[in-house]
Amino acid sequence: MSAMLDVMMRACLHPFDYLGVRRITDISFREKIQESENIYSFVFTAPQLPSWQSGNHALFSFWGEKMTGSNWRAFSVASAPHEGVIRVCTTFPEKPSDFKRRLIALQPGEKMRLFGPHGEIYVRKNTKQIVGLAGRIGITPFRSIVSDLTHKHSPVKLTLIYSARDNLYTYKSELESWRAQNPNIEIIYTATPEEVNVELDKQISTHQNNAYYFIAGPPKMVESLRDSLSSKGLKNIVSDPFKGY
Repeated sequence: MSAMLDVMMRACLHPFDYLGVRRITDISFREKIQESENIYSFVFTAPQLPSWQSGNHALFSFWGEKMTGSNWRAFSVASAPHEGVIRVCTTFPEKPSDFKRRLIALQPGEKMRLFGPHGEIYVRKNTKQIVGLAGRIGITPFRSIVSDLTHKHSPVKLTLIYSARDNLYTYKSELESWRAQNPNIEIIYTATPEEVNVELDKQISTHQNNAYYFIAGPPKMVESLRDSLSSKGLKNIVSDPFKGY
């Protein structure tokens, strides 16, 4: 299933969560930040940024530009609304797509077109507990959520299970800073699927259906964890609707 078809199907199932896709904003590239060897953040501004909820994603397009493959991608917004910028983060393989080549070559002031933000990952009213499952670059929506909860002095509790290889935890210093300020944030760093499952089972035993379970990361990981949570009778499961970053 293509990423666009997946987004469209989710929009049909959750129309109110995807109303934001109708909003179009031309955003200006401000800066690129190298987070690790092949992971970069990109920061954008606009005279009037659209509103969004922490955890949302958006469609980013080189509108009107021809390239091999799609000229758009869906990225989670890694920044919280109070930060006043749109920030995304993505990986760059040895042979990146035309889209990613164009992205990495952006110069300050160049434009992209933004559709959204929107999506199912956000903190719902009356939420008391969130269990977050982030795999590698899937940390991006959680960076936004942790920043937002800390800024608002929110009573919502978040236990984040963050899995990455070779101790390469993107945004770790920021996450640790926010955790130090917010006693309702717990972050558990893991490196293998087995470690994720052990920690997740502890959270399920404690919270059952009294928590929301947010999942973001590689598609196979997301699918596997959704299936596992569903098989255990859990209901409040929310995941990203697009394939990869």
